[in-house]
Amino acid sequence: MFENKVKKLLAEGKAAWGAGLLDSSLLMAKLTVNTDIDFLWIDTEHSVYGLDSIYMVAVICRLGGCVPLVRVATLDPGLIKRALDFGASAVMIPQVSNAEEARLVVRYAKYPPEGSRGVSPLWTMFMDVSYEDYLPAGNQETCVIVQVETPEGMKNLESIAEVEGVDVVFAGPSDLAASLGHIGQPTHPAVQKFLEEFPCRVMKCGKASGIALAGFEASRDAYELGYRLISIGHILLQGQLGLTADLKRLRENAARPRGDGARESA
Repeated sequence: MFENKVKKLLAEGKAAWGAGLLDSSLLMAKLTVNTDIDFLWIDTEHSVYGLDSIYMVAVICRLGGCVPLVRVATLDPGLIKRALDFGASAVMIPQVSNAEEARLVVRYAKYPPEGSRGVSPLWTMFMDVSYEDYLPAGNQETCVIVQVETPEGMKNLESIAEVEGVDVVFAGPSDLAASLGHIGQPTHPAVQKFLEEFPCRVMKCGKASGIALAGFEASRDAYELGYRLISIGHILLQGQLGLTADLKRLRENAARPRGDGARESA
C-alpha cells in the first residue's frame, strides 16, 4: 500500500518523470497529476506558497498514484517533518554540500531508529489510513533527495552519494552556475562539464541522479546522460508553449491564399 513509485522505478533502473507545481491552486495540482506523471515537484524553497496553503496537494497526489515530492527551503528538521506530515513521500533538501549534511537529512526524514522524525502525520486522517498501517512502512516509503549546488558539494559528490539512506542526488544547474561565478549562465561550459559527469559519478555509488529541466529535448538529453529523476517543466509553461504554437500555426494557415471554393464558402 505504501510502495513509493519513484523508488520502485529507480530501483529497476527506469526513469521517474515529473513536473512542478508553480501555483498553489488545487486545480493545477489535479490537472498536473492527471497527466500521469510519476511525481509532482512541490517547491517550497522558491515558490510563493507555503506548506499551510498546499497541504491537500499531497493527498491529491496520493489518490492519483503520483508521488508528492516537496523541496523544503533549507536543512531544517521542522520543515522536513512538516512536509512529510502533510503527505510528502519524497523530500528534497537544497544546497547539501557534504556527507555530514546528507546524514542529517536522512536523520530528520526518518522515524526512529533510523532517524529522529517526530510521530504525528496529518495526511493519514484525510485518507482514512491508520497509524498502525502507515508508521511501520513510513521509513521505507520515504524517498530522500539531496541537492548539490555548491563547489563544496561538487567536490564531495561521491561522499554525499554514499550516505546510507540517501536515495537520489539532485543537480542544481542555476545555483551551481552562480556559485562558480557564472550567475544566470547554467549553460556555461564549466557547469555543463560537471552536469555531464554528474550521473556517472553518482551511479558509481549505487544511487540515482536527478535534475529539473524544461521540455522534451532537454529532458531526453538528460536521460541519455544517465539522469533518472527528471522534472520536465510545469503545466502552465507547457500549456503556454502549446497554445502559442497552435495559435502561430492557425494564423499561418489562415493567412495562406485559398482557392475559389474556399473564398465562396467564406
